[in-house]
Amino acid sequence: MKVVMVCSGNICRSPMAAEYLRARTAQAGLGHVVVESAGTLGIHGMPAPPEAVEACSEIGIDLRGHRSRGLSRHHLRTADLLVGMAHEHVEHCRRLYPGMHASAVLLRSFEHSPEPAPEAPDLDDPIGLPLSAFRESLSLIRTCVDHLVIRLRHAP
Repeated sequence: MKVVMVCSGNICRSPMAAEYLRARTAQAGLGHVVVESAGTLGIHGMPAPPEAVEACSEIGIDLRGHRSRGLSRHHLRTADLLVGMAHEHVEHCRRLYPGMHASAVLLRSFEHSPEPAPEAPDLDDPIGLPLSAFRESLSLIRTCVDHLVIRLRHAP
């Protein structure tokens, strides 16, 4: 199973979510889950901001080697699950590749349960904000990803 985390720049939200999901799937013994991240703006080669790196390091996740990459049709053709950080990301995926077979959901649809909620809010972009905003984003990401891992554990 391939999960692609999608945000705008692939600078902070989707890389934080992807790295945390990688760590959690490894802990859960879900070696069949492949995790990638990409951004709708097509930015390539940018590192995660220092605040994202620090917030993640506080929970044992290393973002220092991350470099942004743009979302491609290949991501959409090969993904089983696309997880957008905001409604605009999910809609962008659907417009870019209307025939995609992947399910597309918002990350925060997993905020309260492993069963995705039909309505969910966006995960606000912390770029340009202080470390505290990145910690808050990461806290929400962790809650949602923990529920997503439960769902993946029970997926066929």
